[in-house]
Amino acid sequence: MINVRMNLKDTIREEAFKLGFSAVGIAPADYDPVGHDSLLQWLNNRYQAGMDYMQRATRKRYDPGIHLSGARSVIVCALNYYTEPKNDSRKGYVSIYARGGNYHRVVKDKLETLCERIKKLSGDFRARTFVDSSPVGEKALAVKAGIGFIGRNGMVIIPRDKGKPGKPLEGSFHFLGGIIADLGLEPDSPGVGTCGQCRKCIDACPTDAIVGDGIIDASRCISYHTTQNRGAIPDDIAGRMQNMIFGCDICQLVCPYNKKSTITAEQGFMPHRDLIDVDLETLKDLSEDEFEARFKVNSIEDIDYTMFKRNVAIAMNNIRNGAKEYPG
Repeated sequence: MINVRMNLKDTIREEAFKLGFSAVGIAPADYDPVGHDSLLQWLNNRYQAGMDYMQRATRKRYDPGIHLSGARSVIVCALNYYTEPKNDSRKGYVSIYARGGNYHRVVKDKLETLCERIKKLSGDFRARTFVDSSPVGEKALAVKAGIGFIGRNGMVIIPRDKGKPGKPLEGSFHFLGGIIADLGLEPDSPGVGTCGQCRKCIDACPTDAIVGDGIIDASRCISYHTTQNRGAIPDDIAGRMQNMIFGCDICQLVCPYNKKSTITAEQGFMPHRDLIDVDLETLKDLSEDEFEARFKVNSIEDIDYTMFKRNVAIAMNNIRNGAKEYPG
């Protein structure tokens, strides 16, 4: 057990890097009224589209103490998932984040391992891990932990000097997760940064989903419609989905901060061969059992069969009608 508390923070960071995390920061576990208010304004504008779950227990997303009584610190971690954005406009496109293994499992397993290592270092402590499937505002916490800032496209952008020493990370191709703990760790300074006058993401979005700095109207977002909308996709959105069948990378691929993105070292995120330039003719004939077997270890398993078939049909129709080339 470490007997000097101030050294624990550095050791936690070191252990997180050993597990493959790309950036680590500490945020105080106090209530964030600014973040909470921003969420309420977003909901008031109905930008959540069909994500009604966002309206439930809104304070819980910005008050770590609700998740863990006695919480004092939040250890926020980022994990790079970038791989080459190969794309054949005549075939189906799967977002880069979903081409490998299901990230919820990969990130969760690393966080649980980090918890066990911290216990060996500091003695027993109370903690709760979270990935983005939990009702925690991980983007706001990443900013509070000094990891990065919210870009114009709503993504957390990590400056190049915030990554692991010797292996700098830059941009937004990373997953976020963390540990809410009752440890008293010194918080990092909040992240700062700006997109300046750049509007590349706004101009490139085919559906005009970016309606303000860091504000996304989900009802116009291709990623929302292909991964969460269980109903019919409006014609004006469907016609602009190009060949995308799961997720969307446009606003990230055009972002200048991502020009120097490095390939992830995480083997769990290496793309499966059949998720790059996907053969739509094969997918359109998949049975439900074949669909479940094929994507059972992938993020695509998070949507149901009917949504998947709908997306494939739209992409095939767009290709027949001459879909535009996808950026990147």
